[in-house]
Amino acid sequence: MKIEFVATDQLSNLQLENFKQLRAAVYPPEVLATLPGTQFTWSAPQWSILVWDEDELVSRVGLLTREVLNNGTTKLVGGVGGVMTHPEKQGKGYASYAMREATKVFDLELGVAFALLFCRPHLVEFYQRFHWKPFEGQVFVEQPQGKMEFSANGAMVLNVKEQAPINGILDFHGPPW
Repeated sequence: MKIEFVATDQLSNLQLENFKQLRAAVYPPEVLATLPGTQFTWSAPQWSILVWDEDELVSRVGLLTREVLNNGTTKLVGGVGGVMTHPEKQGKGYASYAMREATKVFDLELGVAFALLFCRPHLVEFYQRFHWKPFEGQVFVEQPQGKMEFSANGAMVLNVKEQAPINGILDFHGPPW
C-alpha cells in the first residue's frame, strides 16, 4: 500500500485518470441518482490523499481549508469531502488509512483549528471510530440562489489544534465540501 498527499491541481495524468476510474466505480449513474446532495454546488478539494494498492488507486479523500465563521469568530477549518473507496476494496482498511492520514495533514501540514465533514447517516459510526463527533448546530453555505442552511447530510467535526464546536452556528462563506 502506498499513500500520496498531492495538490489536486497538481495531479499527474496517471493520477487523474485513475481518479476518474475510481469515481466512476464508486458513483455510477444509478448511485448518483440516489444521493441527497446532487442538487447542490460543492467546493472542489484543494488536496487529495490517494491510497494505492499496487498500481490501482483504491481510495481517495479530498481535503480543503477555508476560513469559517464559528459563532462570530473566524477560524481556519479543514474540510473532508469526496471520500471514496473502490466497491471491491471496501472493508480492507483503505479509507481508514486515508482518514488517519487526513488527520495528520490537518494538524502538521495545514494547521487548522478543527475539521468538518458531511456524511450520510449510515457513515456516522465509521467516522466516530476516528474521533469525529456529530455537529448539532446550524451550518450555513452559499449556493447560486444565496445563503442557506445546509442539512442534506449530517455534519461531523474533529478536534485538531482546538476543540471543535459541537453546536452553535458555522457560516462557510462558500459552498459545502
